Parts: sequence; structure tokens; C-alpha cells
Amino acid sequence: MIGWGLAATIGALAASLAAPQLFLQPNMLVASLIYAFAAAVLGGLDSPVGALVGGLCVGVAENLAGTYISWIGHDFKQAVALALILGVLLLKPEGLFGARKVARV
Repeated sequence: MIGWGLAATIGALAASLAAPQLFLQPNMLVASLIYAFAAAVLGGLDSPVGALVGGLCVGVAENLAGTYISWIGHDFKQAVALALILGVLLLKPEGLFGARKVARV
């Protein structure tokens, strides 16, 4: 419960800080949501430290791909985050720091 409360508080704070720079509309933080989900999936959905490391990896990978791959440029930077989500879910679904849970029946 504390984790959900902290996440809601930090999300509300981020939205209120981003609102003056963006037009106020229902989907104004969709791009940030894609990056946050990519970071959480990369680091592991059950690991807060993994989410931090995943966020750093997503940011570095996105900026390097946008700078050094000419056809990505500034326009397709979100595609890098989506490709990271797809790659992690295909290769290691629990993420980098996530724990694999085995259920015995």
C-alpha cells in the first residue's frame, strides 16, 4: 500500500511539474508512460533498484540510437523504448533484476 501511495504521489508531482510545459490534456504524459514502462520491464517489475537501472539504460540507449543511427533521429526515439520492451519480454521476461517465480501445482 505504501508503494502504491508513493507512486501516486510521485506521478501527481511529475504531472503537475510537466503541465506548464505541455498543453493540459488527458494524454499529456503518454510518452513518459512509455519510457517508465520500458524502464520497469527492463529492470524487473518487482525490483525498484532494477527500475532505476532500467531507466538509466533506456535513456542512454534512446539517446545513443537517436544520435548515431541516422534513420531514427529525433522522430523515432520512442520506437527505441518500444523495441527494448519487446526485446526484454521475448528474451528475459522477468527483467534484469527480477526474480523468476515457479508455481508448483
